Amino acid sequence: MEFGRTNRLSIHAKPGVFLAMLLLGAWWATAAEPLAVPFDSQWRFVRAEMPQAQTPEFDDRAWETVTLPHTAHTEPLVTGQGARQWQGICWYRKMFDLAAEARDKEIILRFDGAMNAAEVWVNGQSAGKFMGGYLPYVMDISKFARLGEKNVISVRLDNRDNPVTGPKPLADLDFNLYGGLYRDAHLVIKDKLYITDPTLADKIASGGVFVTFPVVTKTQAVISVKTHVQNQDAIPRTFVVKTILLNAKGKRVSSVESAAVELAAGAEREITQEISVANPELWSPQSPYLYQVRSELVAKGEVTDAEQTRIGIRRIRITRDGFWINDEKMFLRGCNRHQEYPYLGNAVPDDAQYRDALKIKEAGFDYVRLSHYPQSPAFLDACDELGLVVMDSILGWQYFNPDPAFAGQKFQECRQLIRRDRNHPSVILWEVSLNESDMPQSFIERANAIAHEEYPGDQCYTASWEKGYDVFIQARQHGGCRGITNRPCLVSEYGDWEYYAQSAGFAQDQWQDLQPAARSSRQLRGDGEVRLLQQALNFQEAHNDDLKTSAFADGVWVMFDYNRGYAPDLESSGVMDIFRLPKFSYWFFRSQRDAGELIAGHPLRPVIYIANYWTADSPLEVRVYSNCEEVALYLNGKLVERRRPDTSRVSTHLKHAPFTFKPDRFQPGTLQAVGYIGGREVTRFERRTPGELSGLTLEFDLSGRPFAGGDKDMTFCYTSLKDKTGTLVPAARMPVFFGTTGPVQLVGDNPIMSEAGTATVLVASDIPKPRCAIYAICLMNEKNRTRILSAAASPDGTKVPDYKIHYTTDGTEPSARSPVYSGPVRNAPQLRAAILVNEEVVARADSRTSAPATSDSAVAIAKANAQRE
Repeated sequence: MEFGRTNRLSIHAKPGVFLAMLLLGAWWATAAEPLAVPFDSQWRFVRAEMPQAQTPEFDDRAWETVTLPHTAHTEPLVTGQGARQWQGICWYRKMFDLAAEARDKEIILRFDGAMNAAEVWVNGQSAGKFMGGYLPYVMDISKFARLGEKNVISVRLDNRDNPVTGPKPLADLDFNLYGGLYRDAHLVIKDKLYITDPTLADKIASGGVFVTFPVVTKTQAVISVKTHVQNQDAIPRTFVVKTILLNAKGKRVSSVESAAVELAAGAEREITQEISVANPELWSPQSPYLYQVRSELVAKGEVTDAEQTRIGIRRIRITRDGFWINDEKMFLRGCNRHQEYPYLGNAVPDDAQYRDALKIKEAGFDYVRLSHYPQSPAFLDACDELGLVVMDSILGWQYFNPDPAFAGQKFQECRQLIRRDRNHPSVILWEVSLNESDMPQSFIERANAIAHEEYPGDQCYTASWEKGYDVFIQARQHGGCRGITNRPCLVSEYGDWEYYAQSAGFAQDQWQDLQPAARSSRQLRGDGEVRLLQQALNFQEAHNDDLKTSAFADGVWVMFDYNRGYAPDLESSGVMDIFRLPKFSYWFFRSQRDAGELIAGHPLRPVIYIANYWTADSPLEVRVYSNCEEVALYLNGKLVERRRPDTSRVSTHLKHAPFTFKPDRFQPGTLQAVGYIGGREVTRFERRTPGELSGLTLEFDLSGRPFAGGDKDMTFCYTSLKDKTGTLVPAARMPVFFGTTGPVQLVGDNPIMSEAGTATVLVASDIPKPRCAIYAICLMNEKNRTRILSAAASPDGTKVPDYKIHYTTDGTEPSARSPVYSGPVRNAPQLRAAILVNEEVVARADSRTSAPATSDSAVAIAKANAQRE
């Protein structure tokens, strides 16, 4: 039995194994503890209204079979006006078995994310109606279950604009809500004497296991554990609560056992216990140490229920003078994050969530604002592990509905958010507020009060752009904490809007062309060096200004490029693009960490990066991002200059200003930057002038997690176009075609245009550890001849099967009978090529085919996709 990363007991294995165990009743003979069944596979799905689909006898065999997380619609690379994301009705159904041994057990069904308005039926009986989409839907389905036979769950989802949940209608919205059962589902089976689910219990500051820390010092900590117990049995039950503290290696640190408790039939009880820990390992952004609290209910010598809660022992303090964690003052450099992926929207599996969190940490950030809605529990798990502190937010953006139902919905979301996330050490701020929305004072007061009801004590800090909360958050375009000295303040957003529209207020859809593109921070990775440098300079100037204010934290807008409802293009002010590839600004922020600073307990190495491609068209001014004390720049082995960091108006308060060099002239060859600390060389970076395009390479974005290591997964495959020395050719812009062998899917546009020398495809798997390979092919035109470039790789690094390239010149489909490529093909305007493995075509390329790019509008991409289909 293994305890998972989430804050509940779970067992990880193939879902089919669990259903077989349930059918046979085998697990009841060996364990009295609860079973949390991964419930993600073998769902039936249809994107349409289906009358009577809630009835058990409904025939869904024609529906698609899917695995969660699942998006209701695979979207274009760029969505927006003219090609908006899909909205409408969809249905999911799942058939499963329950063993007769599950009789007299509690059976709880949980959806971690289902967008947006949901109705759920179990065996044709209503199990509830839910709204909101971003927080769990939890229901007790014990009375609906059929033991020893087939059971059917039916879910109807509606992600159309909803005035009760908000925010603005999609046509006016700055981000997309998407749709589907886009997070995990769980079936939890428990004894009738059990630890409750905090969402289902619906009790203030209670339900489940709630861990707080009344005392935290470097030498002593007191852990308070409140456990909520329910007896749904028909008779009284007597039990004790045993609470065990385990260290990061799973070894027992301490334990405590309650006196015997007798609980009447149908009754509930809270049991609070305290555990003292000498010389505790404290959780912080530099050293995110995690303990486990194991809570057991023991009746007649047997464990009837158990929950595993991962915790970090830490204490925070926020005042107008700053932020402290464990009595150490910190400035929190951070970012805002939208959770979407290209094509699949919010249906992002757990390991992909971790990869996003790791990128944020590695980019130089210790803080992330979850804009503007509750994000995946898996992402918060990753923040706990990596040492990212979080502002946790309810759904809200430039919208308030005076209908009392709206306020009621938001108040419930405030409660549910805190109940879901209160045990995460990463969460330091609760944005129980509607972002950039005019809220009545009564709403402000109630939302703030609810947060403190749900999280009593001095470790709950609420946040809002309006007065009436604990922490004032202000975007830079609204003032950015300048002149705020009478209360704690945080710069919620900076670096984008003030450079894009200055005083345009909130009418974003009316000001799309206010500023010249070259001055904006909205720069795609393929927009070239000058514009990428401008984005980085904007971020540098804004961050430097933030450091002059009373703010204890700031968050750049935004970490990753993303889609919007109202605009026909990507919002491209990301530090990384929508495919999670870094822009120059990534290296600016990464360089703001000190060399040797701890990241998840490991020291950061010195950083150095030349933000210049060094071509004849590149800026002659060379900017180097580094956290070194000095940097020397060499051109073809000759010293250009050795210097200390820049001293300009935009670098006065930075920890590590960039280094700017001005070579006399461009000479093709090698730029080399050498970094020094204490007069000693500690790092170096080379940038070569790219030559002619010669080949392709494939690389997978693993970022700390192997591809499909245990559950459903997705990751990016990057195809880089390089010269014969292996140098990326940023000017290379051409369609790249992809194919695969093995049980994985390629999601999205295929082909896709390379940008800044790299083309990206999204690879997805519904099964663990698939044996697969990805293939890339492109056709490179050179005057009157065409070269065919190709590459192949596997996500796990294993050897890929041998392949051959066959081609035709008359526009017909290549096959094993077509000529084998051995060199450039002359005068072939209708050239087609294919990669074949064991004489089977796995990837195709056509010289007449165009490909979309992130620089295209949503309308253009939609038209291109329609033509291909």
